[in-house]
Amino acid sequence: SEVDMSFTDPYFMGREISAGVDLFLVNQDLQDTQSHDIEEKGFALRASYPITENIRQGYKYTFKISDVTDVDNSASRFIKAAEGSETLSQIGHFISYDTRDNRFLPNEGWFASLANDVAGLGGSKSYFRNRVRLGKFFEFEKDWVLQVSGTVASIIGLGEDVDLTDRFFVGGESVRGFETSGIGPRDSTTDDALGGEFYYTGRVQLRFPLGFPQEIPVNGRIFTDIGGLTELSDTGSEVQDTGSVRAGSGLGFT
Repeated sequence: SEVDMSFTDPYFMGREISAGVDLFLVNQDLQDTQSHDIEEKGFALRASYPITENIRQGYKYTFKISDVTDVDNSASRFIKAAEGSETLSQIGHFISYDTRDNRFLPNEGWFASLANDVAGLGGSKSYFRNRVRLGKFFEFEKDWVLQVSGTVASIIGLGEDVDLTDRFFVGGESVRGFETSGIGPRDSTTDDALGGEFYYTGRVQLRFPLGFPQEIPVNGRIFTDIGGLTELSDTGSEVQDTGSVRAGSGLGFT
């Protein structure tokens, strides 16, 4: 279950600044992949502004309380060690470059972004996280659009190991064809996904019309996704962490 309320003022105090606040309460049942449940609640304050027509910069403060509960008796020792409550106090920054003709269904243009987060200004967690995204869209025939994109991200603990709930989990929407959290380090004795501290994904996708009238915007797509997830600061003999590249291909419609 999830409750997420957001408010954004696109011209804060009459200036070209977008400012907003988010309130959230999320409950997740992760028994199938990680043998526990988690509740996250908190708020975020954010603001962003244009530097040029295509470049935007922003900042965000997040306060969050995470509770790992209902840990299965047969869970990995790494999962059991994460049981309990942790508090996050985080400051984030991003800068993006975007020339896409449409944010939701682009036909042409570039996008690139760099995001950094620092946790440890209060709270019980301390880490430094970075994420880089890059993509290009080409329309070589009307409504025939090729997308090439990718993401690379890392997180390092500042004086402590990275907590289970802050690691990256890859699969599902990020690499289609794999289960959620289906890629990356696992406990070989329990098959629990443990997450990782470095990941990359890539996507090549062709979007094409299916011949429906313009009033029915249904498009076909052919895609190949690749990805990998690796690195754990907390290791043991039971940890499977090959870092191997995974790939999935398929077709569908949107």
